[in-house]
Amino acid sequence: MWPYMMGGFGNGYDWTGSVFMVLFWGLLCLLLIFAIVAGVMLLMQAFTGRGIRGGKKNTALDVLHERYARGEIGRDEYLERRRDLEQ
Repeated sequence: MWPYMMGGFGNGYDWTGSVFMVLFWGLLCLLLIFAIVAGVMLLMQAFTGRGIRGGKKNTALDVLHERYARGEIGRDEYLERRRDLEQ
């Protein structure tokens, strides 16, 4: 009975079939782990607004824009300092 199963081809798999199956499932597991890590990183960035690096650093030009928007400095001083920073 046993030698005649699967048309005499044994159990249907030889050693190359099992190697490719292990490679396939291994790559699938790695892909799944990568997708989970990427998803967690995207959720962190979406909910905290910061991401991995811990936040956005304000440049001198950003601070200057904020001070002008709050009215701490006037237009002339803003334009002069912006010109200095952009050089």
